[in-house]
Amino acid sequence: MQRWLKNITPARQALEKRWYLKPFTALVVDRGCWAFKRTRVINAFSLGLLIAFVPPTPLLPVHLTLCLVLGIVFRLNLPVLIATVFISNPLTWFPQVAGSIWLGAKLMGMNLMPMLHDMSHRNLRAQIHQLWEPLLLGALVLGVCAAAVGYLLGQCIWRGRVIYRLHRRRARSSVRGRALD
Repeated sequence: MQRWLKNITPARQALEKRWYLKPFTALVVDRGCWAFKRTRVINAFSLGLLIAFVPPTPLLPVHLTLCLVLGIVFRLNLPVLIATVFISNPLTWFPQVAGSIWLGAKLMGMNLMPMLHDMSHRNLRAQIHQLWEPLLLGALVLGVCAAAVGYLLGQCIWRGRVIYRLHRRRARSSVRGRALD
């Protein structure tokens, strides 16, 4: 897995040569942000899932800005963090926002049905204003749950891969030992 991740990410030296990254070279090209160590990769994956549930904004690149700032501050693996955030894309925004609103409304004890029945293009702005609170609460809860599940899943996959490689290495060494006898 580590080799595969290294193959698909750009080389750190190649990024140092980019003119638009010159002012940020010391931050973005930090070795800690490109290390494929278990804790950095798994923490980046879970933080990326949390950031992916931030409601999308059409004018500001909130997801990528949060990725870069938090990834640099916590020295997480930036390629994994940015790739994970792209789970939230234009194809998944509607189910993500609808699920967040529904969960937030349920947690706040709101009834969405009267609001949905009265929705029209004339009073859409006022009704959207009422949906921000359940949207943010639902997105926070779903993001934290996704981050927790992603962390546990990442730990299990990483440990399973290590155990698999250890068994494979032991099997090869036992075959070589028998061949020498």
